[in-house]
Amino acid sequence: MTRTKVVVGVWALSFAASACSSPPADQRTLYSAPARDVFPAVGDVLGSHCGSLDCHGHPARNMRIYAYNGLRIADVSGTGTTTDAEYDASYQAVIAIDPEALGAVVDEGGERPERWIVVSKGRGSEAHKGHTAMVAGEPADLCVLSWLAGVLDEEACIAGAEILPPETEPK
Repeated sequence: MTRTKVVVGVWALSFAASACSSPPADQRTLYSAPARDVFPAVGDVLGSHCGSLDCHGHPARNMRIYAYNGLRIADVSGTGTTTDAEYDASYQAVIAIDPEALGAVVDEGGERPERWIVVSKGRGSEAHKGHTAMVAGEPADLCVLSWLAGVLDEEACIAGAEILPPETEPK
């Protein structure tokens, strides 16, 4: 009986040690990502809905959105269109958020996109300081979902990128 306890104890200890070990420093895990070449249309939507200077257009955020109407990349003035360097930086920041879930959504043709935190937080179905940035079924949401599915809905992206004035209450 004592021998069984020792064997189980050694097995449990070796399992715990291996479960807490880090992967090798040179190990890389690859996940699928949506297309970069059509990202500018999606980047414009994210810039309009998520990229204000008090949200993801703030340099302290891990998902930084660069856009002509928000945060600019170093050495770019506040005027003019969003640059390729800004789209590249935004794309890298966006796909770095929960890459495993993003890869699963992309691999499955955009199925169950709410698994990816950018969609769940953007829709407001998960706690998000910025509240609901994209309403399900509206152009901004449709643009992002079409990008994840690999068939960009350009019309939804154009409509979703439009910056609307704040709603005012009737007097």
